Amino acid sequence: MLMLWGLQAGELRLSDAQARQIAHRIWLNEGSGLKLKLVWWNKGEEFASCGIGHFIWYTAEQRMGFWEAFPPMLRFLIAHGAKPPKWLSPETPCVWNSYEQWRRAKRSNSSKMRQLTEFLDRTQGLQARFMLHRLNASWPKILEYARRHGQGWIVKHNYRRLLFRKDGSVDPRGAYLLIDYINFKGDGINDGERYQGKGWGLYQVLNRMDPKDPDPYCAFAAAGKKVLERLTHIAPPERRLRRFKKGWFNRMDTYCKGR
Repeated sequence: MLMLWGLQAGELRLSDAQARQIAHRIWLNEGSGLKLKLVWWNKGEEFASCGIGHFIWYTAEQRMGFWEAFPPMLRFLIAHGAKPPKWLSPETPCVWNSYEQWRRAKRSNSSKMRQLTEFLDRTQGLQARFMLHRLNASWPKILEYARRHGQGWIVKHNYRRLLFRKDGSVDPRGAYLLIDYINFKGDGINDGERYQGKGWGLYQVLNRMDPKDPDPYCAFAAAGKKVLERLTHIAPPERRLRRFKKGWFNRMDTYCKGR
């Protein structure tokens, strides 16, 4: 069976097996594939990270400019037949107001922690579909943004080098890179996701890729490292993003090495 993901006249087609494989690789990146990390909160951050894509979930009191992916992900799951716990809806703010509250709930294995973990575990396939849906929905916006900034050709060229083989068929490895990065660092066109006027999303990486590099995967990884290196320098010091640099770069290395 093939899944059609409408990316300009339905160009992008992935088999169910390919989609599951991509989702598994993303979950290995985000949570080492461990069930206990499906409901997570990184110490020093202001939000929970839930699901195989570690989708951001804000508390009612603490909100930031980053795109909050958990509510639309949950809305997508419900629209496709998933049944969340009765206390959970797309309008529900994070039920833990701080890292400390989350940690206590994690240690005690509270009922909401158990219910949410089980729900996210049994809906991994639908979460994968959501990530594909996000890329498809974001691409026309990224391309229009690039055109407005005089970068339309290079962004489209690099995108298609990654996504399609010479015979026009979809390249699963390139699809993984694109889906993983947009889930990891966003589309790059959200004005709220800027430090010192600079973004770090998919648009910025595609724009910085060397279009002449014969290996598009390594070109993407190299551009990603440059964008993420800049992020560690321009982010507010209190965010302490340099502690994540090694992990981020290891992730970029998997893009180039194909692991």
